[in-house]
Amino acid sequence: MAPESHTLERLDRQILHALQIAPRAPFARIATVLGVSEQTVARRYQRMRGNGIVRVTARPQATHRPNGSSWSLRIGCRPGTATALAEALARRTDTSWISIGAGGAEITCQIEIESDRAGLLDHVPRASNVLTFSAHQMLHHFPGRGEIDWILPDNDVTAEQRRFLADGAERHIAKQGDARLRDADGPLVEALEHDGRASWASLAAATGWSQRQVAHRVGELVGSGAIYYHLDIADALVGMGSAANLWFTVAPAHLASAGARLADHAELAFVSAITGAANLMAAARAVDAEALYRYITTKAARIEGIQNVEIVPHVTRLKQSHSLMVGGLVREPPRAPVTAAR
Repeated sequence: MAPESHTLERLDRQILHALQIAPRAPFARIATVLGVSEQTVARRYQRMRGNGIVRVTARPQATHRPNGSSWSLRIGCRPGTATALAEALARRTDTSWISIGAGGAEITCQIEIESDRAGLLDHVPRASNVLTFSAHQMLHHFPGRGEIDWILPDNDVTAEQRRFLADGAERHIAKQGDARLRDADGPLVEALEHDGRASWASLAAATGWSQRQVAHRVGELVGSGAIYYHLDIADALVGMGSAANLWFTVAPAHLASAGARLADHAELAFVSAITGAANLMAAARAVDAEALYRYITTKAARIEGIQNVEIVPHVTRLKQSHSLMVGGLVREPPRAPVTAAR
């Protein structure tokens, strides 16, 4: 289904770019960088959020919970059955980044496991419509500049402006450390999953803490990497018409350096070392298939140690980090837990 008709002007895309750099940057700082009024930025953001073009969300890292781990699943399905299984997976609270690719026969899905119970790792392979199944644990996430870079022509934010935007985002409280998620953080995380730009006052109301306590705890969790912000964007509406999962085979001696270099590429929104025959995976986005081809054959090809790459283009995206994709637009998922897909 094609996305609904929405007109995105250059300023709208610039606001999205600024939010990629600093998802909780005050509207006043974004307005200063873009040379418009704070009211203009706030109005346009609220319109885009209401129209399903963008959602700012915060997600917990499963690895910051006891026995927590993150996995990427590749699920080969019988013809005509992938959509139903993918939709069931998308409704779960422990899944993200669900796409159908490989001509409509393969589902790619990320899951978070927060205990020693395997959950989907046990259930999915037993489904009658599943022909092939592989699970790849994510060993190391490479958080390069690519996750905040912009591949569209509006990429004109200077280094000084980047620092200015980031300086307004919990600078005084976001410190590195080992702030692991606790049960008491549940209401805070749930509120930030619903709206990553929620005010301190609304987060205080959701948790029963003071605004100062909330701000301090968010800073601890963000600074330690226990939670991370993400922009779920209706990619097609902002000009990104091609997406694919890339599965790299890299010589072990070059795995760390190759992952770090790939993570700095604007074309890659996510890079992680994984288990399995392919030991590094990435999520690629491009304006079109030709642009994706140019990236693979130039920037990616120049990285030492890469021996092979498998390209699996997305046919349909059903879920982003925390948002369902409905008609090409981002929508909030159900907030109640959903039972396992059978």
